[in-house]
Amino acid sequence: MISYCYTCEINTELGTSKMEHYEIKNGMTAKWVNIYEAIAHNKKTMLKSAKKGMSIERETFLLELLAKRIS
Repeated sequence: MISYCYTCEINTELGTSKMEHYEIKNGMTAKWVNIYEAIAHNKKTMLKSAKKGMSIERETFLLELLAKRIS
């Protein structure tokens, strides 16, 4: 599998989230959090949740990489 990552700029005013059906089914919500909180949450989810998929592992890897760059 090849995953592509892009950088972007965000607007100061955010719109309403549009969750996909599987995200709603899995109880996901959109929420702005500190990068370190996001990493900790993802690691906890990977350890305890039967609902985790491979995407959370990829996203956590990228969050950790970004966290190293900003520290």
